[in-house]
Amino acid sequence: MSVNPMIGKNANKLTNEIVKNAMCEVVDGVAKDKRFADGGGLFLLATTKGGKLWRFNYSFNSKKEVFVIGKYPDLSLKEARKKALECRGLIANGINPNDKKREDKKSLKKSQQSTFEVVASEWLKFQEKILSATTIKRHIKALTKDFYPRFGTKEMSKIEKKDLIAMSQMIQERGALESGYRALNLYKQIENYAFQHELIDKTISNGIDKKSILIPHTSKNHRTITEPKRIGELMNAIDMYRGDYSTRYALKILPFVFVRSANIRMMEWSEIDFEAQTWTIPAHKMKMKEEHKLPLHKRVIELLREIEPYTKDSKYVFPSPLNRNNPLSETTLNMTLKRLDFGDEIVTHGFRAMFTTITTESGEFRESVIEALMAHQERNKIRRAYNRAKYEEEKITVINWYGDFLEDEKAKAKKGDDNDEK
Repeated sequence: MSVNPMIGKNANKLTNEIVKNAMCEVVDGVAKDKRFADGGGLFLLATTKGGKLWRFNYSFNSKKEVFVIGKYPDLSLKEARKKALECRGLIANGINPNDKKREDKKSLKKSQQSTFEVVASEWLKFQEKILSATTIKRHIKALTKDFYPRFGTKEMSKIEKKDLIAMSQMIQERGALESGYRALNLYKQIENYAFQHELIDKTISNGIDKKSILIPHTSKNHRTITEPKRIGELMNAIDMYRGDYSTRYALKILPFVFVRSANIRMMEWSEIDFEAQTWTIPAHKMKMKEEHKLPLHKRVIELLREIEPYTKDSKYVFPSPLNRNNPLSETTLNMTLKRLDFGDEIVTHGFRAMFTTITTESGEFRESVIEALMAHQERNKIRRAYNRAKYEEEKITVINWYGDFLEDEKAKAKKGDDNDEK
């Protein structure tokens, strides 16, 4: 390695006045860039476009190079000399200033690409292919509310265990006990993504003992009704509801199809096959991103035929009463159950638990068939394909049995009410 012998000699030729008044030169009527040397390799370049640029000339390994320091007046003469001095120090230690600058840029870019918010955003994009829109929306809300304000701009490699503990405990302090646990689980998923993509060298969430730092919480299952007599009373109450026809028919059909709230609300006419008596929910609407074909009980077909004249002009079977181009809102069905005085006993998601409890306890059907009707995905792909073909007839049998059960219990409850009136 050879070093420029002029480094450090004959320096400090410029003054603030010279720098301030420096201009390009004009030769034979042609404007040209002009150099104003300060000595020791540092110079100011006054350009034909009116700019003033600090540069540093040096030799490294017998090769001449130029280091870009910055612009004037962003960098003063004093600051430019300080940068030049730093470059000389690097050269004296066998380090090429330009090489170091390139490495620093790479490190900065990597650090910017590995901040928690950037990594979390990439993870969310990946999860959109797997998780439902509702789940993604819940994750975004949690990240925006609790994660980003605390360490969104921080490199993941610099987030410490104490940061996560403090965040989860703060969440619990506002009364959200379960959310404190969920926050740590969410971070763990994002952290594993970062680790697999080599954005971080180690994980820290695995070393956190939740039981030692968080208040225990009891998971609450979705409220449901499993007593046959009370189910009959609920079915009658729904039948007697006289609200908006979209809400009324959505609630009438929901017990027979026991899908998630978003699925019933966003049911489309194009998804119904009256001849085959099936409802095919496309993959993008399903939690597991896989198409779900559900056999329909004869009562559901009757109800769909009843509402068809009223909503056939909308793509949705149950359009919003405020805008026929939109489905029912998220809260409509649960609010209606409250109006029927069943809100403390069941929520829309509870119809799924009702179905699994009644059909399982009947002892009439295989658990795997019930799981298939619930769209709980079989992990083994070969077995899943086999089950899809094999279970079709059994699924229809379960649907018909369960639909008849609901109708029978409704009839019993109605008969009991009529007897009470007499």
